[in-house]
Amino acid sequence: MVHLSGVSKWYFGQTRILNQINFDLKKGDFIYVVGGSGAGKSSLLRMIATEECPSVGTLSLFGYSLSTASSWTLRSIRKSLGYIPQNIRLIPDLTVYDNIALSLFLKGSRVINRQSKAKISELIHQLGLENKRNQPAFTLSGGEAQRVAVARALVRSPELIIADEPTGAQDRDFTWCLMDLFLKSNSNGSTVVLATHDREIVRKLRKKCAVLRGGHMSVEESICTY
Repeated sequence: MVHLSGVSKWYFGQTRILNQINFDLKKGDFIYVVGGSGAGKSSLLRMIATEECPSVGTLSLFGYSLSTASSWTLRSIRKSLGYIPQNIRLIPDLTVYDNIALSLFLKGSRVINRQSKAKISELIHQLGLENKRNQPAFTLSGGEAQRVAVARALVRSPELIIADEPTGAQDRDFTWCLMDLFLKSNSNGSTVVLATHDREIVRKLRKKCAVLRGGHMSVEESICTY
């Protein structure tokens, strides 16, 4: 599903943030991406989310190399992704409900059917946002906005979830609430790539880890020592 071969990433005037990354992720996998500040977690996730390109190397999603994929193929790939970036990007004048519903329209839905409406309402309830349902996004706290971003990604039942520090603005209760949603999505078939600095999550919910250090990646299959 996700294949990186010899991928390096740098920005103008900087040394290599990621250096010769080789990585394969299969359908149904759940992997943490961990490492210190500046290790390249967000850069890696932005590339997997098709927002940036590798400086060198090959990145493939769903069997398609992103460097040669047509614009139509890229649009199709993006409809299969649920991306939760650190910069939340809600539309400030839309309500919580409409920000979540918009994700379905961007995936290609022409109307929001009864089943989709029920799923939106269920996510709003699970994430403790009932009293914010009809409030514009600009009125939300950072933690609330982050939860809306998670709901926006999950409502489309994506094949691949890419989450960059999705619990960073949450208290412990909502942290575990969000992790429960990611685990349920994974058990329902979604592949999950989740960057985190939260050692408690990594230690309590044992999964495969991609550890970034000094621009290089090591994958720990069973017990992550992060």
